[in-house]
Amino acid sequence: MRFYFLLLLFVFSFSPSFAQIQGEDEVYLNSEILEPEFPGGMDMFYTYLMTQLDKTKIKGGEKLIVSFVINTEGKMEKIKLVKYKDVDTAMEVLNGFTNFPKWKPAYKNGNPVSVELKIPIVFK
Repeated sequence: MRFYFLLLLFVFSFSPSFAQIQGEDEVYLNSEILEPEFPGGMDMFYTYLMTQLDKTKIKGGEKLIVSFVINTEGKMEKIKLVKYKDVDTAMEVLNGFTNFPKWKPAYKNGNPVSVELKIPIVFK
């Protein structure tokens, strides 16, 4: 009996699982999809972000991590700061994310899907 329990435990612990949050809006977190793309690439993403910020409110040396979802239409939503130290810098970065252009959405099996991204931002 103990052998069968261990065997079942072994089988289920190594079975493939899909990292996915289910609910009204499905958000896929595994790497089996085509990733979303910002127009012009990530260099253009950071360049665009810097044009949206009031640099007088940014504290030098600040490191932030921003989380957001790219929905099936390519729009950024559910924007939140995961890590930050300076509140003024954090608020300015959140304000900078309000008017971003659409991304090319992620695709899974030929269908657009919502994907959560976490982006590091470092101010020198």
